[in-house]
Amino acid sequence: MEYIIVILILLIPISGYFLYKYGKKAGADWLLNLLFKSGFDAKVAGFKKQNSFVKKGGIVFVGDSITQDYNVYEYFPEYKVYNRGIGGDTTEGLLKRLDESIFELEPKTIVLLMGTNDFGVLNANPEDIYLRMKEIIGKIQNRLIDTKTILISIYPVNPKLDPTSVGSRNNSNIKKLNSLYQTIQGIQYVDLYNLLIDEEGNLKKEYSVEGLHINQNGYEIITNEIKKYL
Repeated sequence: MEYIIVILILLIPISGYFLYKYGKKAGADWLLNLLFKSGFDAKVAGFKKQNSFVKKGGIVFVGDSITQDYNVYEYFPEYKVYNRGIGGDTTEGLLKRLDESIFELEPKTIVLLMGTNDFGVLNANPEDIYLRMKEIIGKIQNRLIDTKTILISIYPVNPKLDPTSVGSRNNSNIKKLNSLYQTIQGIQYVDLYNLLIDEEGNLKKEYSVEGLHINQNGYEIITNEIKKYL
C-alpha cells in the first residue's frame, strides 16, 4: 500500500507535465492557472504580513520572477530596500496587488519591471500591456504624489538558449513595448534592454539562465545601472 501511495505522488507532476505538453490548452491551462493563483495569493498574503515590519520611505522593487530572484538586500546594502516580486505575475496581477506591494509601504522610490509575462502567459500585444502599465503608474501617481517611479525596460530574451522557456516572447514585441513605455509621463525610464543584448540583438548568454531569466552576472550589470538613478 505504501508503494502505491509513493507511485501516485510521483505520478502527479509527471502527469501534469504530459498534460501540458501533449494535452495542451483547456485542462492544462486550467491546472497551471490554479497553481499560479494559489502561489500568487500566498505571496500577496505574505506581503501583507511583512508590511507591518516595513520602514516607510524605502525603495521597493516590484515585478515578476526576474524581480523575485533579484537579491536586492545584498546588491543594495546601503539602501532600505524591499522586494515585491512574484514569479509568473503580469500587469493584470499587479493591478490587483498594488496595496500590498506598493501603497502600504509608502516608498520613496519604486523600481518597476513588469510585462514580459503578459507576452508569455496572456499572449497580449504591446499596446494592451502599455495601457495596463499606464493605468498602474497613474494609480501610483494619484496615491503617492511624492514617490519617484523608475520604470525598467523589459529585458531581451534569447530563444536560442531554451525556446521552451522563452515561449511566445520575442524581441520585436519587447522593443515595441519598451518604445511605448518611454512615452509614459512623470516617470524615470531606464533602458536596460540595450545593455543586455548581444551582437545579434538577443539576451547575452553570459547574463542569462536559460534565455529568459537573469543570472548573477546579469544582476551585477543591472545593479550598477539602477544605482545611477537612486
